[in-house]
Amino acid sequence: MLTMLAINLANILSRLFFDIGIIWVFPWTEVLFIWCIFFSFYVIYRRGQDVAIDVLTRRLPDKLGAATEILVMALVIGLMALILWQATILLPRQVGRVDMVGIQRYWLSIPLFVSCSLILIDFLLRLVRAARDFGGSAAAGNSDKEKHE
Repeated sequence: MLTMLAINLANILSRLFFDIGIIWVFPWTEVLFIWCIFFSFYVIYRRGQDVAIDVLTRRLPDKLGAATEILVMALVIGLMALILWQATILLPRQVGRVDMVGIQRYWLSIPLFVSCSLILIDFLLRLVRAARDFGGSAAAGNSDKEKHE
């Protein structure tokens, strides 16, 4: 963001004082903006600043709520896997250089796939933990039943 601000400020000042624009500023601003957005997906999720609608799952009984959370995690994993699977199809099709920047077009979408990979790994780890806790609490519930009988 600071780089975008600096190059755009330089462009504005160059136009103001010298009446000459810096032609490569806008294309690089686009590239940097896309990278900021795609890289921030994982950061926003990891910091818990994403939008999560859990009104229903919080009102469910403990076991059903835990099972629902596991289902949601599995759906997110499926979605991330689908996006990453599409990467193998999309990246080879994104050929050609970005004008005035000089990088291949596929570099615009790589940060998206990196973020999706990180989210996928995070949800896989959460799913393993949740399944272990869900299985452990079910086993503890059974042993408590056996003690009372």
